[in-house]
Amino acid sequence: MEQEKLISKQREQREPWKQAPVWGCILIGGKSSRMGRPKHLIQEDEKTWLEHAVETLNPYVEQVVLSGSGEIPETLTALPRIPDAPGLAGPLAGILSVMRWQQTVSWLVMACDQPDVQAESLEWLLAQRKPGIRAVLPDLLGDGHLEPLLAWYDFRCRPQLETIAASGFLRLSRLANQAGVYHFQPPQHLHSSWHNINTPDQFAQTQQEAFRKLEKPC
Repeated sequence: MEQEKLISKQREQREPWKQAPVWGCILIGGKSSRMGRPKHLIQEDEKTWLEHAVETLNPYVEQVVLSGSGEIPETLTALPRIPDAPGLAGPLAGILSVMRWQQTVSWLVMACDQPDVQAESLEWLLAQRKPGIRAVLPDLLGDGHLEPLLAWYDFRCRPQLETIAASGFLRLSRLANQAGVYHFQPPQHLHSSWHNINTPDQFAQTQQEAFRKLEKPC
């Protein structure tokens, strides 16, 4: 047993990139103008989308953090909450705020309006970490359309995000093809994890599809 521990320690020393803790960040700062109500408070199965997101993310990270403002369920009030970075907007404001707060942490970042995130998708993202990789923004179809949420960001990509913030053009797609930023294609059966819901019609459609699946005979 002692020999196994020694081998494991030696392996970690050869692979220092694995020593950075992985934390989880859920963005809740959107205006939800198209949905007409805070998306993170939408309820399914007697829990809010935000509570479901925390439950899904929690087993894979050392700490879950909520980024953004707004009301949250009482069950989650003990979680750290970080305000968006001032002067910024969109996902970049939330991601940079937590990176500035914890400067040696890598992050699994997801949005509160991704109710179909599968645990296997988080496992897949973490499995892509390798020396030299600073961020993984999935490219579902291999067509160059990147998914900045659900994605993994190492603290080493913060300078690139700061450069984007300083430019005033705040889209995370500007990370495309930058050094250390990879665009792996996840397996087809995981693609629903990256589906987000923005309008009441989209929400109603997903509800109908879920109901049809329940009705389908075994």
